[in-house]
Amino acid sequence: MSANGGASTAGGGSGAVSANGGASTGGASGAASSGSAGGASSGASSGGASSCRGPVGTISGALATGVNFLDTAGERVDAHGGGIIQVGDTFYLHGEYFSPTTTDNNFNGFSMYSSKDMATWKNEGIILPQQPSGELGPKRKGERPHIIKCPSTGEFVLYAHAASEDYQTDKEVVYATSATVNGKYAYQGPLKNASGALAVHSDMSAITDGSNAYVITESAHVYTLAADCHSWVSDKTYSAANGDSGGLEAPTLFKAGSTYYWLGSYKTGWRANNNFYSTAPAITGPWTYQGYIAPVTDPDDNISDQRTWLSQTTWVMPVTGCTGTTYVFWGDHWDGTSSTAAPGKHNNLATFVFQPLVFNGTKISMPTYLASWKLDVGAGTWSQ
Repeated sequence: MSANGGASTAGGGSGAVSANGGASTGGASGAASSGSAGGASSGASSGGASSCRGPVGTISGALATGVNFLDTAGERVDAHGGGIIQVGDTFYLHGEYFSPTTTDNNFNGFSMYSSKDMATWKNEGIILPQQPSGELGPKRKGERPHIIKCPSTGEFVLYAHAASEDYQTDKEVVYATSATVNGKYAYQGPLKNASGALAVHSDMSAITDGSNAYVITESAHVYTLAADCHSWVSDKTYSAANGDSGGLEAPTLFKAGSTYYWLGSYKTGWRANNNFYSTAPAITGPWTYQGYIAPVTDPDDNISDQRTWLSQTTWVMPVTGCTGTTYVFWGDHWDGTSSTAAPGKHNNLATFVFQPLVFNGTKISMPTYLASWKLDVGAGTWSQ
């Protein structure tokens, strides 16, 4: 697809499966694209879209500032480092809530917003608040919340990373559960295996492939979960997905056609860097490193605008309609992301980078930053 939104297709297969387990249901089954035969379309198409019924969202924000989403009450959308799950015709964005009165980035709760068009967001409130004590209690870190609908039970399960204030004394993957996607999640504790071993990692994400559920973590670990999604049964590492990073951060995984994509970032704290990706025919590999997902004028230039358009990956959301599928990249534009002094001190002011991924066969990129673009949810296409 051309950078101006011309139609192209993602290679390999005819379906698009979101990392949360299904773009149309948010649950066990993958979303079948009605796009072209070559796979899920990732660009605007002039044919057929007018007969599709669905909202059209306009996403706007300058490169220097990111997209400052305001909710329906006029307040900043405060949910970062998380994911999006679709249930019916509604998208539920969930992430870390940053308090406007503190600068320590300690855990204050996970928040959620809902939308029909991926541009207009309603505040659903805090779905998992700070706990009285324990892993997500006071003076603790709580990051990277990701929700799946467990394939075998239909229960909504939120996984996250908990840690001590120094991120090193202790760290573990934890989980919480809810009968409804936007309900109050009941904290269940650390994710363990049958022997009681923890998943001792920092940044993480969670996905389903329609039948099984997984937690993926920094440094390219894949934890296969038990049928009830309440414990893990195996842990495998796929070092190729790390590229030359020495251990990726902000793991993000999705499927387009018959290809799985694993995005990650280097470890530069709250400062943006050149995010990269790998591909595989299955979650279990083999993974092949592919390179950067945005232009890189100089890989060593840590203050350039090209650093994944000043963002850090956290999610890719397939939006499937009657014409095709648009894969929306969500990166966080952290507070002070261009700073080498004290970035990340006011992450309640963090914004978003929402961009359509461009496919060339099985290669993906964001070749040009789009300061304003439209997402046609009914058609599953985008345009400028």
